[in-house]
Amino acid sequence: MITLVEALNYRCLRYISRPLKPFHVLVGPNASGKTTFLDVVAFLQELVSEGLEAALESRTNNPQDLLFRRNGERFELAVEALIPEGMRKSTARRVLDSVRYEIAIGFDETDRQFEFKAEKLLLKETGKYDTELRSLFPQNLSPPTTLVTPKGKRNVKAVINKVPGGNDNFYSEAYIQSGKGWAPSFRLGTQKSALGNLPEVEKDFPVATWFRELLQSGVQQLVLNSLMIRRPSPPTRVSGFRLDGSNLPWVVAQLREESPERYSEWIAHLQTARTD
Repeated sequence: MITLVEALNYRCLRYISRPLKPFHVLVGPNASGKTTFLDVVAFLQELVSEGLEAALESRTNNPQDLLFRRNGERFELAVEALIPEGMRKSTARRVLDSVRYEIAIGFDETDRQFEFKAEKLLLKETGKYDTELRSLFPQNLSPPTTLVTPKGKRNVKAVINKVPGGNDNFYSEAYIQSGKGWAPSFRLGTQKSALGNLPEVEKDFPVATWFRELLQSGVQQLVLNSLMIRRPSPPTRVSGFRLDGSNLPWVVAQLREESPERYSEWIAHLQTARTD
């Protein structure tokens, strides 16, 4: 489960660092950043699955549009997720219970095209957020200089480190002794994601492999299509729930047959809005 979303200088978000729990409802006026907040995860998903160019082109033809107030030279994104208990047993340092993925994207030397400025995947110990007293007149968070974790930080193990202008380095999660667990470096260039091109050696990269799959297939965007919902739903759409809602009648029928109690609870919930 993703437990933290961070963005710096991304679109309408000057800076945000939001811890997450299993369920949230985003509430706010138009243009307050709700969609952009969700797009942080969606951008990383496309970045890892399809590459930097595809992630950028699906949003804008002008890279500057992705910068806060169209100013600055780069933006940074980061997400964290809890590592499943069973998977931690495959790593050398089981106390590291969280994985962090962070990127920095900025203009290249031509000032026309975006490229990777940094990309890291880290295993870390879950931090405890300080409880702050609420102010009568709260102020916005002061943005940090960068979201990229500095080298040498305690209780952090680097698994992937993309060096600007250099190699893409991979370090095994299963070894802790100095000189062991090093994997051959690659030079993927400034347009390719290191996580997206992770070596297919799951025994050395169990968490990185799991997290890559989480981003690629575990994140789904539910966008109901009212026109599709109104049309007859053929029996070929019985399996699963389609993200456009086009097979909703089959899902409801399956719920009624397999779990009558939950079906009744769902009906009662709908009746809070429509009594008929």
